[in-house]
Amino acid sequence: MSKIHLQKAFFGKDNCLKLTLNADLECYMEFGTPKPNSKEWNWKPVKFNDVEIGEIINVLEGKKQSVSFFHDFKGDKTQIWINKSEKFFSIKVKELSKGLNDGEQRVLLELLKHIIIRMNIKL
Repeated sequence: MSKIHLQKAFFGKDNCLKLTLNADLECYMEFGTPKPNSKEWNWKPVKFNDVEIGEIINVLEGKKQSVSFFHDFKGDKTQIWINKSEKFFSIKVKELSKGLNDGEQRVLLELLKHIIIRMNIKL
């Protein structure tokens, strides 16, 4: 498993959004739900490139109201929807959806900006 450079989890009562940047400078958002009668979680990982992250930042900054992506990895097809209204921000993958409050949105925004820089500057 690749070393983790950055990881932040946004937990809700019945879901979680986890943002990760690994040592290979790959950015993932993982969408989690708890397994029934267990302390374990089911995770749906989605890999994002720097341009897609830029589009997410545009939504967080209010420059766009929404953006969507379609990923196909070895036949596993995933559509991602990101929406923001005046008071609400959400990311949805298949049946999994995660809303973020204002503070969480700010943290996500700053981390995504850092990730873009880190992905493009080799240290």
